Amino acid sequence: MVSLLILAISCYVFYELLQNTRQGIKHVRRLHSIPCTGCVYFTGEMLLKCPVNPKAALTEQAIDCVDFVGKG
Repeated sequence: MVSLLILAISCYVFYELLQNTRQGIKHVRRLHSIPCTGCVYFTGEMLLKCPVNPKAALTEQAIDCVDFVGKG
């Protein structure tokens, strides 16, 4: 009886760990799609990262930035 309970708890913990890992990978992939560092307006300065959209620079809001101009 006790071993069945331990097995059930272990399965639940493993399932939750798997779900959290999947969710974390999804979030990291979304963050890697932020295009700021490839934009000509990106300065890399700590105080003013982007003079065009300073509040959105390097955040998830910048993913669909209409002012993005690629370098090169």
